[in-house]
Parts: sequence; C-alpha cells; structure tokens
Amino acid sequence: MKPTYILSFICLSCFSICADAGLYRWVDANGEVQYSDVIPPSVAPQGHRELDGQGMTIKTVPAPPTPEEIAEKKRKETLEKLKAEKENEQQQRDTYLLSNYASVAELEAVFKSKLELLDKNTKTMQERRDSLKTRIDTAKKQLEGLKKASQRKTLESYLSEAEATLVSYDHALEENQTEHESLSQHYEKDKARLAELLSASSSSPHPDPSATPATPRAEPAHQ
Repeated sequence: MKPTYILSFICLSCFSICADAGLYRWVDANGEVQYSDVIPPSVAPQGHRELDGQGMTIKTVPAPPTPEEIAEKKRKETLEKLKAEKENEQQQRDTYLLSNYASVAELEAVFKSKLELLDKNTKTMQERRDSLKTRIDTAKKQLEGLKKASQRKTLESYLSEAEATLVSYDHALEENQTEHESLSQHYEKDKARLAELLSASSSSPHPDPSATPATPRAEPAHQ
C-alpha cells in the first residue's frame, strides 16, 4: 500500500473514532502527538486536550507549571506587592504634605524649627557629656592616691556608674546625629515633592488659615 493511502487511512480511522466517541490528545515525552479514547493515568494530570465526536477541542487541561515558572510567578507577585506598597506610601506622604503645607516656605520653616530643637538638645547633651567626662578623669586621678579600701570601693562604684552614663550619652549623641541626617534627607525629598504637587494643581486641600484653624495630620513614618 502506498504511503499516501496509508496516511489517508489513518486520518479516516481517527475521524471514524471521533465520530463514535470523544478522544484525548496529548504530546508524549518524545514530542509525538498521541490520540486515545482513554487517557493514561500518568498523562491525565499533565497537559492534554479533550476532543468531541467531530475532533474539536471541548476542554484543555494545561500542563502544570515548571519550578522555573512557579519561581517567576512568585517573583512577579512580590514585585507587584512591593510596587503597590510603595505607591500607597507615596499617596499617604502626598496627602500629609498637601494637608499641612500651603507652600514650600512653610515646609522650610517647620524643618528649620525641628533642626534647631534637635541641635539645641544635642548641644545640651554634649555639654553634660563633657562635664561628666571631666569628673570621671578627676575621679580616676583621685583613685590613684587613695589607700583606704573603703574609699577606693566608694570611688570605684561611682566611676562604674559614671562611665555607664557616659556610654549612654555617646549613644544618644550618635542617634541625634543620625536623626539630623535623616531630617535633612527627608526635607530635600519633601521640598521637591511638595513643589511638584503644588505646581501640578492650582488648588491645595490645605485649609485656609484665616477661615479654619489648621489641624495638622500625623506625619507618616519615614521608611
């Protein structure tokens, strides 16, 4: 029998089977298309098609995702979540800025006020720290000349507490320095953003101070 006749016979046989009952179509491990009226259990959970009596697809069961596809999906979901959170944070920040500042000048005045208060606190703390350090140095010199055990014990106890307090002062001064830098960074960002928001809109939700007492919103936590 010629190859053409064989191919025609196979096609006619397939359509004959389709006419009598439904078929399943899938691609095996070798990449070859397979047809059967009963799908093997090992193939059922994999990708395949269910055909009607005319050989038309009536249901498609997709192949399960590969580990790479699952990982890529999770990565995209994470990126979308982070993007949504970032947009929400920006919306909150924008609302805060427009609700509390009618101009960049107002923002600058508040920033300078916060900075002056922080600098004053830092100066006071630095003076106390330096004074304590002087007393500690003096006490250490006194300790060298003491002979009585009771006096040495009393002075050593004082030095232990004073040096612990000195460490606390140093930590607090470091925190103030960090806060100073953070305030400056956020101010520059907020100033640019507020200028952008005000220029993009002719009206601001900030209440008219001559008509309604201003009620500042709580400032969103900086990330």
